[in-house]
Amino acid sequence: MPGEFKQLAILDNLEASTMDFRATDADGFHQVAQDAEMVVILITRQEIETLRVASAVERLTMLSDSAKHVQRFAGRVAIQVSGYDDDPRPLVLIPECVNYFRALNVQWNHWFHFLVPDAELLKLILLMLVDVQVHASQRERVGYAIGDLSRLHAVLDELFGAMDQLHERFDVPAADGELTKAIIRQAISIDSIG
Repeated sequence: MPGEFKQLAILDNLEASTMDFRATDADGFHQVAQDAEMVVILITRQEIETLRVASAVERLTMLSDSAKHVQRFAGRVAIQVSGYDDDPRPLVLIPECVNYFRALNVQWNHWFHFLVPDAELLKLILLMLVDVQVHASQRERVGYAIGDLSRLHAVLDELFGAMDQLHERFDVPAADGELTKAIIRQAISIDSIG
């Protein structure tokens, strides 16, 4: 519902020291998005535990089905998962979260075009889509070992391919796509994949 911080928060005045948050569900998105500089997709624990991806797919598809939104929100979408603050496990080690994001990715995989080029956010999405184990843990930082590197390469190929298809569909200049790929590779410390 508009005015309720529940489904989708849209940020205005990104450069200001305080931000004006406007919240809406998918029904009010187009009206609120007109002046937005950033979109935050909120995914709740209830959605995750019941594996209800339809709402998130609907919200994300609104971004990827509009040439205007493809251009406007490139690199300006963040994902927020709520309801796990009391769980000491990292999200990538919570099976319900992993299952949710994998199911979501089957229906919408344009992450690399839309996500804010933040290394932690990009890695979070990527690690949700591959099997990982804790490799090292130091001072609130957790390192992961990827179980199957060929799966990582396949996921990266899929996500870069989805971005390329989106760019082709909406005539995003190839140079923009290559710049986005370089930013993503740098953010996730990958030089030769994609």
